[in-house]
Amino acid sequence: MIETNDLELKFKLCKSFIVKEVIALDPLSRRQWLFTYKGIIKYADSQGDELTKEQIIGADIYRGLIKQVEVLIKEEDFEGQNYNAYKSRDPNYETIYRKRLKQIREDFPIPDQFKDRTS
Repeated sequence: MIETNDLELKFKLCKSFIVKEVIALDPLSRRQWLFTYKGIIKYADSQGDELTKEQIIGADIYRGLIKQVEVLIKEEDFEGQNYNAYKSRDPNYETIYRKRLKQIREDFPIPDQFKDRTS
């Protein structure tokens, strides 16, 4: 049987993995993720007693994830800075990755003061 401490550690690690994945999304996808899960929380908050215990716990998990993501976004020097930051550069997809990075830089340009650090 898994001990409570093990479950807590696993849950903490899972939350960390999710936050890192969201932070590494392109800015548009990240905004959509935040919009969607904030909507779920808003719905949960408006339903009150009609929710199951599972739904209440799920909304609480989303609340924590959103808070962590938003803290990391505020720490970014510029929007899109962390795109693909935690993913491997699979050689089979390097061309697609470079193309997408170029598109992101067109929509979310690196401010001049940060250009030397991203090369």
